[in-house]
Amino acid sequence: TMDFWRVNFGLFRTMAERVPWETVLKGKGVQEAWTFFKKEVLRAQEQTVLMSHKTKRCGRRLAWLNRELLLGLRKKRRVYHLWKKGHATQEEYRDLIRLCRENIRKAKPQLELNLATVVRNNKKCFYKYINNKKRGKENLHPLLDSEGNIATKDEEKAEVLNPFFASVFNSQTSYPQDIQPPELEDGDGEQNKPPVIQDEAV
Repeated sequence: TMDFWRVNFGLFRTMAERVPWETVLKGKGVQEAWTFFKKEVLRAQEQTVLMSHKTKRCGRRLAWLNRELLLGLRKKRRVYHLWKKGHATQEEYRDLIRLCRENIRKAKPQLELNLATVVRNNKKCFYKYINNKKRGKENLHPLLDSEGNIATKDEEKAEVLNPFFASVFNSQTSYPQDIQPPELEDGDGEQNKPPVIQDEAV
């Protein structure tokens, strides 16, 4: 995406002034003139506006991360680089770590308290914060049923998985712990039979 906070306005102005607008637009219709103007502006924009590569993780700022905390974290990062170069002491860096950690501990419950206080008047911010705390929905991939058809809907997937999980409790497909199923028999075809326990009358 384009970061319009970092624009080289000087270069943009120079590129716009280089175009002989009166000459190139003379005799053109409204639509044709607008198309040419738009093309030149977009070309200048591509060369003067820097691109910002944001990942999904850091693209959205945390709700409790206010300006004061953000400046504190930037200062901690700056002092860290100074400490690595020998221009700051380790004690200064540790003090900033403790300060940032304490401020973050206070900021999170303070934000939730503020949201709970104004929930009656501002429900939108409250539910927005709650929805951001929820985990993302995990989708199940399409499945194949016994006939080879692809199941994509949730109801169809449930129908495919239901017999599979039901077979675990089916007496015809389950075996005692000490008895092997037919495919796990020994080479001579005999299974390891459990000992027979008989009740004796006393």
